[in-house]
Amino acid sequence: MASPPEKNLAKLTGQWKLNKSLSADVAKILALQGTSSLVCKAIASASVTLTVSQPGDNEYSIKQTATAAAIPGTTEQYILDFEWRTNKDPFFGEVRGRSKWISLEEANKMDIEGHWEDSDNGRLLLAEGGKEDGQWEAQRVWGFEQIDGQRRWTQTVKLWNKDGEDMTGKMVYDFVKE
Repeated sequence: MASPPEKNLAKLTGQWKLNKSLSADVAKILALQGTSSLVCKAIASASVTLTVSQPGDNEYSIKQTATAAAIPGTTEQYILDFEWRTNKDPFFGEVRGRSKWISLEEANKMDIEGHWEDSDNGRLLLAEGGKEDGQWEAQRVWGFEQIDGQRRWTQTVKLWNKDGEDMTGKMVYDFVKE
């Protein structure tokens, strides 16, 4: 389902479902992060849902669940001050990340393709992070785009690993409910 017009990055609270037919291959992204092929296949067949809450003006909490057996859910915290924070993720182990607002112009200079609309006063959200041991690193730019004629929340992901492999993919989300 398309994003309601009142939804933007400042008002993202709600439940969102990954639209796999419009998104990059999640299994390829996970494989680049060193995830086993069995787990990649399980997640590829699962339904992935994000439940977003915003405890503060510049803070997001995202609970991610997958409808596959033995796949642990995870909760990610984003505080938009661009300070590095570490977390023990049940899926990836020790990870670190930071996030901040960026302008449309900054995003366009980052070699991360997107056709973002200006729904947040010219701002997008940048999240950077990776595995603490340096196994992989990622940049994600969040925004809203027109995809197949409908306004959708997207996360464009640029990922690379210690073996020199890299990829860029777009995650496209359908709005489910408030």
